[in-house]
Amino acid sequence: MPDSAAKPGINRFFKIGIPLLISALAIWLVLRQLDFQAVGNAFRQLSTGSIALIILCFSVGSMLRGLTCWIILGGKLNYPSVFWAMNLGYLLNTIIPLRLGEFGRAAFLTEREEHKVSYLEALASIVAERLLDLLVGFSFLLFCLFFLIENEILNRIAGVGILILIAVIVIIFYATKNKGSVILWLSKRFNKSEFIKEKVITRIEQLLTGFQYFTKPGRFLLAFLILAVSWSFSMLEYLILQNAILSNSEWWWPMLVNTASAFVNALPSAPAGLGVFEAGTVGSYALVGVAKEPALAISLVVHSVQIIIPAILGVIALILSGQSLGSLIDKATRIRQKEEMQS
Repeated sequence: MPDSAAKPGINRFFKIGIPLLISALAIWLVLRQLDFQAVGNAFRQLSTGSIALIILCFSVGSMLRGLTCWIILGGKLNYPSVFWAMNLGYLLNTIIPLRLGEFGRAAFLTEREEHKVSYLEALASIVAERLLDLLVGFSFLLFCLFFLIENEILNRIAGVGILILIAVIVIIFYATKNKGSVILWLSKRFNKSEFIKEKVITRIEQLLTGFQYFTKPGRFLLAFLILAVSWSFSMLEYLILQNAILSNSEWWWPMLVNTASAFVNALPSAPAGLGVFEAGTVGSYALVGVAKEPALAISLVVHSVQIIIPAILGVIALILSGQSLGSLIDKATRIRQKEEMQS
């Protein structure tokens, strides 16, 4: 009995306590030996025009990302529904832990336009978008390491990474096009393991369902390119800030910083990636010799825009849907708990 009673507490610690500890550690690393006056001086170099440009770049990038999500869903829902759902998910991830935004976003999509997509199909499309996002970010990082940084070891690592990236894309195409055969082979191969059959293979099937609209290389390439352009607008935000704050900068630094900070931000952390995003940005800029203070100012501006704009759009989505934030959080929580019970 004590073991069963202790298990929920342990699970809660791992799901909430550890992410909060990671954020706290990241914040400590950023603030340690920080010259706050230098941070203030960096902020004072920003103009209203540069902030407006950053907001514009983020907005365009967000609309392009919404277009990618719409392509993944095969156009079953109209673009506004997909766009509002995406920002609603960001809003939930900003204010509550456990990545409930994905579950709330899937529920929102399922209820739109008379259930034109199932919940599992909506969730699979979100997972597919995350994986495609990872492929795009990895591509930018490899390009940066292979062509822009003169380091033999990093160049070799990037070369291997490029081969791995190509292999992953080929495997995705093959598995998606032959979904039935792949799932059947996996089921026979691991027929003695209930865990793999019920948990792992089920997740793989959901992922392949999300990629079903990418069986044609042209469609995959279109979504990949649109998402890459969306990433480029994010990099443009950093470039604008570099030109305003730093006395010397290189055009390719945003490619490294934006990609590296995005990957670091994927670590378990407090809602909105508090502290982790800043640590990733500051650490990335440190690799190219930028001091902590101006790097922190840049990261705070970018992160603030990433939080505020989707939050505003998410609230608008709530108003348009006629739902309350509390009811959507409850719904997302119930769905996540159901998923955990099945896993």
